[in-house]
Amino acid sequence: CHQLDEGFDLNGKLLVNTYMEWKESEYGKNGIACQSCHMPGRRHLFRGIHDPEMVKSGVTFGVERAVAGARISAKLKITNSGVGHYFPTYATPLVVIRGFLIDAKGNVLRGTLKEAKVGRQVALDLSKEIFDTRIPPLKSYEFNYAVKRTVKAEILVFEVRVFPDDFYNRFFESAVKSHDPAMKKAELKEALRNTSASSYLLFKKEIPINQENGVGKLQRTQKE
Repeated sequence: CHQLDEGFDLNGKLLVNTYMEWKESEYGKNGIACQSCHMPGRRHLFRGIHDPEMVKSGVTFGVERAVAGARISAKLKITNSGVGHYFPTYATPLVVIRGFLIDAKGNVLRGTLKEAKVGRQVALDLSKEIFDTRIPPLKSYEFNYAVKRTVKAEILVFEVRVFPDDFYNRFFESAVKSHDPAMKKAELKEALRNTSASSYLLFKKEIPINQENGVGKLQRTQKE
């Protein structure tokens, strides 16, 4: 399961390599089986990336205090603390991190939105690997946020959203836009609606801004 040794590879890496990721990790070396997390109590659930609670149980978020001065800055650290393989493990899902400033009315201030992506994104025709920023077991990804100070800024917001079906969503979107008369557009549009609706907010942190000293001191590590 979840291992295609004879399958297609890109950039020297298999598209599906979950079993080996587990086997070479501390989980595999210590005999912590896949079923320990995916089938608790021997229930045939096998929850994964589509289940927010399952994903929350496998990652830890840490926010570090910002640096005062002419810029507003902070760091969000995502640690793969409980996933027995890469997070996410293959090319279908995508995790998007966003940082932005809002004013007293909750409006996002122009020019303050910063974004990063965690995952392995490949071309729709599987011709190339666009990027691979997945997080190995017990490793971390750091999102550094910094923008010029603005007097209207009241809160710094960090959000992490999961798109479990990102590859399929991009594929269906491209197919809907194509001019191929053989394409069944109604079915494709329904598939696109389904994949578009599967995303969910995994993490959100609002950090009040002290206009004199920048963002205040924050708890260094927290799990939400």
